[in-house]
Amino acid sequence: MTYQEWKDLSLFYSIESTQKFLEKVYKIKDIDDAKSHSFKNSERFIFFLKHAESFYKQASVSPLEIKPILLFYGMSQLLKACLITTDPSYPSHTSVLAHGVTARKRKKQNYCFIEDEVKIQRNGLCMHVMKHLFEKSGIEDERYTMKKLLTSVPELSSIFYFQQKEQFITRIEKRNEIVSVPESVVISYNMSDSRFAEYVSYHLQWEFFKKEQDNLLFHIPLKDKNPWTSTSILFDIEKEQYYIPNQRDQFLHLPEMAIHYLVLYNIGMIARYETEWWYELLTQHASDDYVIIQHFISITESKFPQYACMFLHQFI
Repeated sequence: MTYQEWKDLSLFYSIESTQKFLEKVYKIKDIDDAKSHSFKNSERFIFFLKHAESFYKQASVSPLEIKPILLFYGMSQLLKACLITTDPSYPSHTSVLAHGVTARKRKKQNYCFIEDEVKIQRNGLCMHVMKHLFEKSGIEDERYTMKKLLTSVPELSSIFYFQQKEQFITRIEKRNEIVSVPESVVISYNMSDSRFAEYVSYHLQWEFFKKEQDNLLFHIPLKDKNPWTSTSILFDIEKEQYYIPNQRDQFLHLPEMAIHYLVLYNIGMIARYETEWWYELLTQHASDDYVIIQHFISITESKFPQYACMFLHQFI
């Protein structure tokens, strides 16, 4: 893990400052009784962050065997801290306390992690986060394979190319509200320029601006401006570069924080309940799953707290 995020998050470790911060956020969001809500939630907000920090710091010195379990609970605490900036009454009922995700029963033979899938439940933390943090609805009962989710994490693209000799994402240029999409992406979608412009206008709410050499320029909506809220643009935090999927069916329309939550939930469940398969993977290195899982855990350990920090600091 990197310690800069926790240094920045520890700025909130004061009830006086956090009360002012939450009151400001609630007023920005036109939430009634901002002052009383900020008074009620300031201590809870700090406890969520401190509990998250404890999980992440313990994970940083723990072996891979148990690291995903610790990271998942740390991630959940960070999400709860973010949640009470938009839903001051969280948790208003017990149904939002569950993880909100299920994994299918595993086959004991020939099980392949990247072909496994998870399903978003109607109730629980996952859907509550989607609605309140990302204003995303209508995905209850949706299923996602690990491959679809993991190929949307751009830091893993070199691993997928090494293993499968396939590029799932293409780099684009982004400057504030303008993105420049290369012609090669349009070709990979088997579309003309005008059809591609119509497609992203309808599905992504991007507005065609102009064609410049071999690139199409678009105005993007506010949610796609920031990498922690975007549901269409992928951000490599190590290279500080932006990407979009190479194929239209690779668009998940999920923010990356949700992608990390879904993948880490599944890995954590395997580590907890599929002990035999988990230890065979970690000790024998027999399949490509090992490299993908190991690298994802390394990425999410650093990237998720950075995104949570960015989310909170946008209001300062």
